[in-house]
Amino acid sequence: MESLIQNLQRTIRALETLSEQKLPEADQVDELLDQLFQQKIDLVNLSVSSSSPAYQQAVQAMSQAAARVEKAAKEPSRLNEAVPVVFDAVGKLAKLLNHVMP
Repeated sequence: MESLIQNLQRTIRALETLSEQKLPEADQVDELLDQLFQQKIDLVNLSVSSSSPAYQQAVQAMSQAAARVEKAAKEPSRLNEAVPVVFDAVGKLAKLLNHVMP
C-alpha cells in the first residue's frame, strides 16, 4: 500500500508544479488534482490486499503516471502525453476503491 500512496503523492506534487505554470491544460490538471486528492483520502482509510489484481494494476498505473507527470513538470510541452496516463491511473485507482469500499 505504501508504494501506491508514494506514487500517488509524487503525481500530486508534479501536477501541483504544473498547475502553478498557468498552462493551456490547467483545467485538466486541476480536475486531476481534485480526483487524486479525494482518492488519496479514500485510500488512506482502507485496508487493501496488495496481492489483488486491482491493487497491482493501480500501483503500476500510478507509477507510470508519476513518472510521466514528473517529466512533464520539467518539460511542460510533454504534458499532453502525461494527461491520458494520469487519467488511466485515476480510473484504475477508482476501480480498486470501488472494489474494496463498502
